[in-house]
Amino acid sequence: MAKVIFFLIDGLGDPGIKTPLKLAEKPNINKLLKNSFLGSFEIFEKKEWPKRGFASLTGLANLKILGYKIRGIKRGPLEAIGSDIDFENNQLALRVDFGTVDENLKVIDRRAGRNIFGLNELSKAIQEILFDIPFHFHRTYGHRGVLIFKEKLSPHISDSDPLEKNKKVKKIKALKKDPLTKKTARLVQKFLDQVHYVLENHPINKKRAEKKILKANYLLTREAGNNLPKLENFFKKYNLKNGLVIAENGVVKGGCKLAGFETLTLPEIEDLKKRYNFYQKGIFENFSKYDLIYIHLKEADEASHDRNFEKKKEFFEFFDSWFDRIYKKFPQVKYIITGDHLTSTKTGKHTLGDLPILIINHWEKNSPKEFSEIEAKKKKIKLKPKNLWREII
Repeated sequence: MAKVIFFLIDGLGDPGIKTPLKLAEKPNINKLLKNSFLGSFEIFEKKEWPKRGFASLTGLANLKILGYKIRGIKRGPLEAIGSDIDFENNQLALRVDFGTVDENLKVIDRRAGRNIFGLNELSKAIQEILFDIPFHFHRTYGHRGVLIFKEKLSPHISDSDPLEKNKKVKKIKALKKDPLTKKTARLVQKFLDQVHYVLENHPINKKRAEKKILKANYLLTREAGNNLPKLENFFKKYNLKNGLVIAENGVVKGGCKLAGFETLTLPEIEDLKKRYNFYQKGIFENFSKYDLIYIHLKEADEASHDRNFEKKKEFFEFFDSWFDRIYKKFPQVKYIITGDHLTSTKTGKHTLGDLPILIINHWEKNSPKEFSEIEAKKKKIKLKPKNLWREII
């Protein structure tokens, strides 16, 4: 089988016609279209779309892309395993974000301005809190983190994240009436209250305020879970030798680890060019070792959540230029470029819909005019996760 390099561009697509992907100048990808296949990629059918898909989707979409069922899977444990943190079933893991709240606990910013100044010090202060039960807090990347309570607890609790700014943080509630769930809700809420007090009064947040940076003074929690899914080995399933995932700490890396991928972790690099130099080096140095290199790229999704159309468009133009360096090094490789979901730059939220999927150097070609959502729909060819990998192989 030909080697495959798979680019999973988080939040690739937008609803509508004149999207950032369509309007971005992509001269290098355009040169390869005559030797390419373009179709629509239906990751989620309408009946499969999670109730809170507008809020938290990447982990589930990644597992769907790899061909797995996603029922009952929660993000917290995937974040833990994807951050190389010890996690055992029945412990409780929650995805968290450093957020900014006012004195009335109304959310000013769900991501603390995406500014990491002092977050390591704040993370250390959280870890030093004396609490009723053992816990571990770990900042994974940027404003994101994972919180693990190392005691048998229930996953049936609500989130503190209201998912929109200008709304108060939500109180943790028990979603079932059993004693363990009620205990869990009380403990998690108590912990968040203690953390808020520590963060609000920490010298780092005073420095952030002086620098006119939003405070990071609350932990917004999502998707508590207490078990990891058991996944059939991806490479045995599709008769591949092996594979490498290159991703930051978090849910995509976690899902791929459980599926049998080896991992290369993207360190926290703020400069875009240096970050992509790391991806390039990872591809070049590992190309000969793996049948499949699977790369998760986050920038388009972040621009979408920030409702920044131009920034998303500029990212696609940057990606086109960067991708050309990879292609020139390995011109015979099969390349797949797609996304995990639509993220609207108008609303900042995930949206149900098909993604364009471009396969370069594929055995089947349909010579698309451009790489865009609308052109993919015009081709009237739909791929689903269950047949994607057989199509590629």
